[in-house]
Amino acid sequence: MFSFLKRLDRSGKVLLATCFFAFFCNGSLSLMLGSAMPDLKATYGLSDSLSGIFLSAHSAGNLIAGLISGLVPLWLGQRKSILLLSSLAFIGFVMMLLWGNPMWLFVAFLFTGLGRGSVTNFDNRMVNQLSGGSPAASNLLHSSFAIGAILTPMIFLLLRTHISWQAGVGYMVVIGCISLFNFSRMRLANDHPDRGDKQNSTLIFLKNPSFLILAMMMFCYLCSEYAINGWLVTYIQNKENLAAALLASGSDAISYSQTMATLLWVVMLVGRLICAALSAKVSQKIMMMVSSFGVAIFYFLMLSSATIPMVTFSVAGLGLCMAGICPMIYSDAAIFTNAYPMATSLLLGIGSAGAILMPTMVGTLAERFGFNGGMSAIFVTILLLVVFATLNVVVKTRPPVPAQK
Repeated sequence: MFSFLKRLDRSGKVLLATCFFAFFCNGSLSLMLGSAMPDLKATYGLSDSLSGIFLSAHSAGNLIAGLISGLVPLWLGQRKSILLLSSLAFIGFVMMLLWGNPMWLFVAFLFTGLGRGSVTNFDNRMVNQLSGGSPAASNLLHSSFAIGAILTPMIFLLLRTHISWQAGVGYMVVIGCISLFNFSRMRLANDHPDRGDKQNSTLIFLKNPSFLILAMMMFCYLCSEYAINGWLVTYIQNKENLAAALLASGSDAISYSQTMATLLWVVMLVGRLICAALSAKVSQKIMMMVSSFGVAIFYFLMLSSATIPMVTFSVAGLGLCMAGICPMIYSDAAIFTNAYPMATSLLLGIGSAGAILMPTMVGTLAERFGFNGGMSAIFVTILLLVVFATLNVVVKTRPPVPAQK
């Protein structure tokens, strides 16, 4: 599982650790927004609709970062560009502590998305380059994200209980500053890409069917992941048959739904470690296809189940099957991302478009058809994920071609 480390010298290992810690911060950031939102609403008197707009601003920032973070290094260099762009996330959290003006907070949430997306782009591309596209390295990188996502709600709750919610947000700023310090000490072999080299800005890979299949897999996966993460708690709390079963067992829907959200991430962490271990023996294309079928099966079980054991089993199975798909898409795309800097940006940008689209669609459909109807829309994107994951196995990968000088 750790064989890729043997190929790295000391500076390479330090750079890898820098990327892992930055991704831990990204996981912390993603869960901090949800943890702090109730206190932001109460402190600044925000409405539900405004809060939803702020979360959309974060997703929009994430999308914008996917489109620009591959170009900024052509002018500033890789180290300066990631320092500038990633710092926006933690500037955004400081802004949240200072003022509750809606436009001010909109910009703050936009900044968090820009910072998060830039780190996602840089880390995935750098880890692919350092490891030669190792799926084990990619899964371990995304495991660090899961660790941050699991720990942050507990850390926030502890600091909020004993100090204040502002202290919880302050924790995010502190670890962000540590990440920026790590980035500032990086030594990169190709820190200033040649602007005259068309290979650094070309989009020729968009003509390659293999890349387009992976891009559509990323779109469908992030459609599903963001919508499930965003609506799972609300869906469980509104599932009438399950609510009756919880009441009969002496439990309550609120506690159970939060437990299921935590369970999903814990199992995803375990799943990513399992995928990292299996990657040396099993083709990642096969693992992604099998995992996609598993996601479809367990998601269907979750929608159709109304008993506590079956819903719990379905959520655990769903997390286990979802775990390795995103890391392995990045790893499988290494043949493109290592050749074309813009490939990572487009992969992230296309996926982020799905992350914006599906949560909104679920909410809109839920208002008209109820949460079962809204959540059923996610099943369509999961079925499309199965189709594209199967094509990824069947269609022979075409190697990238050099850009014309």
